[in-house]
Amino acid sequence: MRWSLAESLSEDVHVLFPEMDSILLQLLWNRGLRTQQEIDVYLGPDWSRDVHVPDLFLRMSEAVSRVFVSLEKGEVITVHGDYDADGVCGSAVFLSTLRDICRALGFDEKKITSYIPHREKEGYGMSVETIEHLHTHDHTKLVITVDCGISNKPAIDRGIELGIDTIVCDHHTMPAELPTAILIHPLVPGETYPNKSLCGTGVAFKLASGLIEEARRRGAAFPAGHEKWLLDLVAIATVTDVMSLTGENRVLEKFGLLVLNKTKRKGLVKLLEVAGSTLGELDTVSIGFQIGPRLNAAGRMTHASAALELLLEEDDLRATQLAMQLHETNILRQKASQQMYLEAKAQLGDVTGQKLLVAVQEGWGAGLVGLVAGKLLNEFHVPVLVVGRDGEKFVGSGRSIDGFDVTAALRAAAEHLDKFGGHPQACGFSTTGEARFKKAVEVMKAFAAENIDDALLSPSLKIDADIQLEDITWELFESVEQLRPFGTGNTKPLFVSRRVKVVAFSAVGKDASHLKLRVQSPNGKIVDAIGFRFGEWIGKLTLGCNIDLVYEVDMNEWNGNRELQMKIVDIGSN
Repeated sequence: MRWSLAESLSEDVHVLFPEMDSILLQLLWNRGLRTQQEIDVYLGPDWSRDVHVPDLFLRMSEAVSRVFVSLEKGEVITVHGDYDADGVCGSAVFLSTLRDICRALGFDEKKITSYIPHREKEGYGMSVETIEHLHTHDHTKLVITVDCGISNKPAIDRGIELGIDTIVCDHHTMPAELPTAILIHPLVPGETYPNKSLCGTGVAFKLASGLIEEARRRGAAFPAGHEKWLLDLVAIATVTDVMSLTGENRVLEKFGLLVLNKTKRKGLVKLLEVAGSTLGELDTVSIGFQIGPRLNAAGRMTHASAALELLLEEDDLRATQLAMQLHETNILRQKASQQMYLEAKAQLGDVTGQKLLVAVQEGWGAGLVGLVAGKLLNEFHVPVLVVGRDGEKFVGSGRSIDGFDVTAALRAAAEHLDKFGGHPQACGFSTTGEARFKKAVEVMKAFAAENIDDALLSPSLKIDADIQLEDITWELFESVEQLRPFGTGNTKPLFVSRRVKVVAFSAVGKDASHLKLRVQSPNGKIVDAIGFRFGEWIGKLTLGCNIDLVYEVDMNEWNGNRELQMKIVDIGSN
């Protein structure tokens, strides 16, 4: 893997910030921060200063008014979500907010309903069949979409014919033709809302905040900051939907983690218990590896309604049952996705020279193809589509590298697809008929070949600074901690130390797959290092040899003792 070291700051830059630690300044500069004001906002997010008010959405007041018209008339309002963690969390944001407003102002709580499509049977988004079902069975008069809707013009148009209005809360790529609805979407042409990178739940939070403020004006006794209790869901969705943790998103995530660590949601508390997590210690890693997979497992393996029910549940016993159910579903998901991954990898074979990988097989579940695509992307660093086939029906998911918009490839093949959508780095699509599918793949592969430069296919590690072992101090550790929360757009800093001497090494772990190192600087400082899944280096190292290490500065806590250590990311031999 190539190492790409950030350019060291000039003396002129250091002069501008004479009181700031030089390594911390380098880390901030690498993240695009150029002024004291930008640095102050980054290091000390302030809610009132750094979070945009909902009314900056052009049609926010219109959306709020339309919801209260339905509440006053006793109309049925249906929250239509998506089956992933973002859609489920956003649905919970709306449903809990509308529930609170109904209870505070005396509206009929039973008029608030929800709908999440089945991933495999119905697919992504709102369909004409769904809108007709809501009209006939629920007598819905207002639909609020979450994390979907912007590409569902036919369904929304059918709703208009049936007397159903729609508010779209979405963040996905713009379609060729927009639906006739109240659009709360940061990417709508002409939209002035500053943050263009909100997740679906983030958009839902803005409308929910507007509804709570209007409810206060109407006499609801909501305390100041009541809406902030929704931020636990915003924090989960921002991470699981891989949104950039910069700008307003960083502020929402930072405050969201504070709320998550003292969440009042009984279901979340029980889910954390079965996952082995601890309130007060949750971070973005906890969301990405413990909370998110369990919420997503429902939509991938059965139906996302179980995850939504968990987030809304107010009974302890039922919350415990749902948490156990999601935990067990996630175990089944892990086994099934691993088997699919092995089958897809075997099918791909040698990928040398390819710019778009495509694996397809009868029986692969639509709920798992995205996970498998993500694993293959991490392994090969080539855009990949994984497709499940059910007779003549093909449903796929794609993952892409930085620099290549996979949805652009889908648009190029649009005439051969039934439906598609997504983000530049993650997409979903479906089509009917083997001939159409093969033609779509042909077009997309040609598009990738023309638009992907070979350099994009060579993975590189972006290293923040070249430092000495003597620089690894508690002060440096605290500087790194100030940069949290880490995630997309704000990754944990990487450092490199060159020509350090190996003074001890051993294989650790149940299957000896990890590497424990002790290295020494030319000046004699010794630091411990741990390399997860670096066990193969045991056969390459000798005592006294010199190596280059790329690593994170980490803390090892054991039996009450805290010590600094290097968490190895890559090794270079001399």
